[in-house]
Amino acid sequence: LQASAEAIAASRDRPQDGIALEEVARITASMIERVHVAETQLDSATREASGLREDLEAARKDARRDPLTGLPNRRAFAESFAAQINAGSQLCLAMCDIDHFKQVNDRFGHQVGDRVLKAIGDTMAKHSGGHLVSRYGGEEFAILFSGLTLEQADAMLTVAREATAGRFFRTRDGDSPVGHVTFSAGLIALRE
Repeated sequence: LQASAEAIAASRDRPQDGIALEEVARITASMIERVHVAETQLDSATREASGLREDLEAARKDARRDPLTGLPNRRAFAESFAAQINAGSQLCLAMCDIDHFKQVNDRFGHQVGDRVLKAIGDTMAKHSGGHLVSRYGGEEFAILFSGLTLEQADAMLTVAREATAGRFFRTRDGDSPVGHVTFSAGLIALRE
């Protein structure tokens, strides 16, 4: 723009008015073209930034999700726990551990063990009334019951335990019986 302004000022000093107007028109057209190019580049950069923001949000979600079970992971649990504690929510916490899980892996392999983990996580989530069920690590799960008394949380946890114990697992390829798999849990009501 500075160069264009100087060119216009220089053209005013010329004696032929026709040439000065022609020069102004040329400079104006050049400035309009530059503005269009800048707008196109800005639009492209804006779209790219939007895509990067979406990718970042997806990565954040993935960082808080257990890839095997699809449940929230330990990090997501810790963040939710801290947020609910800070909000003063009435909380009960259940820590769950699959009984004798090492034997499932040793006898049937890790693929079967992974399927059992996923199935048990799904069952816990299905019977936990929308409360936070997360894979805490290995064969451990944590359930954060919010707004329930200890008795209500215990009743819900018992339903999840019974539903899990009622399932009979088989291997996918050989249809060999894996059997019933259970989990043990500890439950506590959190106080200030």
